Amino acid sequence: MHYFTEQGATHAEVLAKVRSKYGSGSDVLISSQREVPVKSVWGKLTRQTQWEIHGALLEKNKTPAKKKDETLDNKLKLLEEMLNRTSFKKTEERPIAEAPLVRELKPQLGKEFVSTKPDAVDTEKVRRLEAEVAELRQELKRKGAPDLELVAERELLSLYDHCCSMGFSHAFAESLAMRTRAAVAPTDFKLRKKIHEKARTILAEHVRTTNSGSQRIVTLVGPTGAGKTTTLVKLAARLSVREKRKVELITIDNYRIAATEQLKVYARIMDIDCRVCRQPQELQEAIEQSRAEFILIDTSGSSPANRDFLLKQRAFFEAIHTQHEIETHLVIPALTRLQDAKLLFDRFEIFNYSRIIISKIDESYSFAPVVELADTWNKPFSMLTNGQDVAKDWLDADRMIIADALLKKWLDEIDPIERK
Repeated sequence: MHYFTEQGATHAEVLAKVRSKYGSGSDVLISSQREVPVKSVWGKLTRQTQWEIHGALLEKNKTPAKKKDETLDNKLKLLEEMLNRTSFKKTEERPIAEAPLVRELKPQLGKEFVSTKPDAVDTEKVRRLEAEVAELRQELKRKGAPDLELVAERELLSLYDHCCSMGFSHAFAESLAMRTRAAVAPTDFKLRKKIHEKARTILAEHVRTTNSGSQRIVTLVGPTGAGKTTTLVKLAARLSVREKRKVELITIDNYRIAATEQLKVYARIMDIDCRVCRQPQELQEAIEQSRAEFILIDTSGSSPANRDFLLKQRAFFEAIHTQHEIETHLVIPALTRLQDAKLLFDRFEIFNYSRIIISKIDESYSFAPVVELADTWNKPFSMLTNGQDVAKDWLDADRMIIADALLKKWLDEIDPIERK
């Protein structure tokens, strides 16, 4: 007895395959029919399923199975060979007797295509293959996957998979992959370096950047632990030490005594003034009395859910907003997830922040969610920080640097399993 297992995208397809290979007589026994997951990488990504039939063939009527199992990848590889040589659309418009498609492909499609004469049966197989692939594409699209070729464009699918693993939403990752596809020549669909070059440029178009210190009064806001105080000191060091500008530090953080003392220590090292303001009126008076070119204001960290505390913080700036322009930066840690980033962007909007600083980029695999949200909110980046070294661990935001940081891992990737 010969046992067999056949698979197909639909139940009808795999059943037809069994009948085609082994017949439908009494010597063909079917033991089970079930729907199983597709084991390919793309199948796992989309949670795609296929039908599987197990059975047996009585020894006296044993029929050898075809060498090539028409799995999803094999079908699409066959389709790729066809698409590389001619257009299906033109084939359908010509009479069967005039179509060169079957004659051209027969030498390359296996023993079943030995004849060199046009055959209605062969043409029907091609058309059936077209219909099956079209059905597969519709199913993938329904499940939210990008509308890409599964064979000729594997690198584009890999790019899409990488962007999702970095933290971009599926919609953003699909948009990036599709825009890259449109910018890359079809002959380069299998060249990762070519795809990376275009994807890098397209991703950079989603990144806005600006400078810091364009106004006399600069303040940093953000959640607890975002690194606001350290970032403020780095900005002060750049202005006072490197650019030789007169800078003054002011803190309205009345809840963390250690943070206030730490800021005073940094101020003494840089030989600049540092004040503590406990009331909005004190902040207003300090600004009026200051002769500094730049006034950098440190704030208390707060949970975005604590709206009452955020409103108390905002009251400090409302006291001076009518007379002074304030440059407000929202500091967000690089490891912030997409849903958390959405909450931060929304809740801290009461401070009317105009710039984004990504902190602690050395502590995170990716800061893709922050980049996506900044694009959605039309907010530019002003600075990136990556450590505790005040003099070195920061750099001005640059769109190409940000794009490189998110896509370079994919360009250098050897094994996709490394992402998992």
